[in-house]
Formats: sequence, structure tokens, C-alpha cells
Amino acid sequence: MNSSKKIVFENFSVTINDLGFYEIEVFNDKEFGFEELTNLKESQVKMGAQHLPVLVLCGSYSSTDTVFLKHLSKNENNPYSKADAFVITSIAQKILANFYIKIFIPERPTRFFKTKEDAIIWLKQYI
Repeated sequence: MNSSKKIVFENFSVTINDLGFYEIEVFNDKEFGFEELTNLKESQVKMGAQHLPVLVLCGSYSSTDTVFLKHLSKNENNPYSKADAFVITSIAQKILANFYIKIFIPERPTRFFKTKEDAIIWLKQYI
């Protein structure tokens, strides 16, 4: 399931990687919110609207807000994701990750990792 199609926006890019995941890279110092999620869903439709695991690579100091996290936790608002693995790098991202998992409790399997390799190992169970 290889996709050479990479769609790039101001704050992030999305592709389907060789392993069969959506791979989202949130760029350094950029925010991912409601507008970016809308762009992501439109991109996923262009890529075939497949229900796949999602690998999110968070750039240094990329961020979001708690209102958006509450929205993201619902399956209906992120319909093409089977499971979400986030690779985070900063203390602020770790704080938001703990808040997301403990307060909003995502409706799909979700984990946070320090390395892309660990995230991929976990995501493979959802292919």
C-alpha cells in the first residue's frame, strides 16, 4: 500500500507511508487545530478515504489547544483513523498528551512515544 502522493500544507504534511499508515508531520513551531483537521480529512478523501492507523510526528514546539483535543478525541471527528500514535518531543507536548489521555479519553486506541520506531511497532497491530 504505497503512496507517492504527499500533500503539504502550511502547518503539516500527510502521506500514506510504505507500512500502510497515514503519516502526518506537524512542522516545527506550528499549531494543529480545527482548520488543519479539516484539511487532513479532505486529504484523506483524496487518498482514497481509507480507515488506517495514523502516525503523527510532532515537530519541536508544535502545539494544539485543549478545545481542539476534546474535539479530536471523538471518532466521528477523525473518521479515517483506526489508531493514533503520536511522537512527541517537548515537555509541553507531554503535558498536553497526559491531559488528552486522562481527561478526554480518546475513543480510538491512542498512545504517545518518544521515538518513531516505538510508535511504528505499536501501530502495526492495527493494520
